[in-house]
Amino acid sequence: MRLLEIVIAREAKEALDKLLDSEEVIEKWVSETVEEGYAIKVLTQDEYAKELLNSLENRQHCRVIIHAVEGTLPKPDVPEKEKEAKVRIGKFVALSKEELYSDIDEPVKLSLNFILMVILSSFVAGIGILKDNVAIIIGAMVIAPFLGPNMSMAFGTTLGDWPVIKKSMVTGIVSSLIALVISVLWGMLAGNVGEITMDPGIAYDDIVLALACGFAGVISALSGQGGTLVGVMVAAALLPPLMRAGLLLGGEYYSDAFNSFLIFCTNIICLNIAGIITFYLAGIRPGRWWEKENAKKKTRTAFLIWSLALALIIITILLLRKFEFSTRVMPGN
Repeated sequence: MRLLEIVIAREAKEALDKLLDSEEVIEKWVSETVEEGYAIKVLTQDEYAKELLNSLENRQHCRVIIHAVEGTLPKPDVPEKEKEAKVRIGKFVALSKEELYSDIDEPVKLSLNFILMVILSSFVAGIGILKDNVAIIIGAMVIAPFLGPNMSMAFGTTLGDWPVIKKSMVTGIVSSLIALVISVLWGMLAGNVGEITMDPGIAYDDIVLALACGFAGVISALSGQGGTLVGVMVAAALLPPLMRAGLLLGGEYYSDAFNSFLIFCTNIICLNIAGIITFYLAGIRPGRWWEKENAKKKTRTAFLIWSLALALIIITILLLRKFEFSTRVMPGN
């Protein structure tokens, strides 16, 4: 449930009352404010809060504060039509874009804390890779803040919000460069880089896995289930292939480094494609009609670019397999 605290001017209250006169509103409380207006508290279900916020977005002289509700006493009454249904599949439950700004966009800031988390997770991942310790590598994936910029970029793309897209791109590029520089220098100094377990050759199921992780990550964010993202961070595996690529590049194992970097790029591309599709299907849109048109154009353009990049990855997989096959059938091998 959500509790919406709406502060509105006196002259706009009548129109708001008509909007709130629906069965989706569980309960509302009205109090007069000192500035010739009203403060209205509205209790509603999660799936209807987003629709209500979309309707309120373009109203002038209106401020909405959103509160998450853990529970109420007494329990809200269930409408009769819902009581009669034995099995009911509800609407796609998603947080409003205002809440998603707080959950997805705000944490993706290139702050000192963010950079420190990237550096620390890079060292943890490097140690795990060199020791061939899966537990350490998983720990690095959990603490690495690499998933956030990609989800934020897909979110900003769907809204056509260039500042969000720009911030996500800068944060993602800087964090990737930090990890890559650390791993390359580490690979140049370490003497046992050639003994690490290599990434397996990239295959089509890697693409399917990355897409599934992207869909799962965005759905968990839309549902407000932040704890589920830990599993997505592990399954998406963004940091380990990047670190492995840098270590191998520093150790002059170029073909193996290219394979690991290809896996990293594939995961980035698929996460963004899945994110754009899921946010779009969830109805994440700007409020004003001209912003919606701008967002559509940016969404189509970004989706086309990511799709072309994925097509390039698929072509690369085909070429690599053809090269491996021709190498195996050559005489004398």
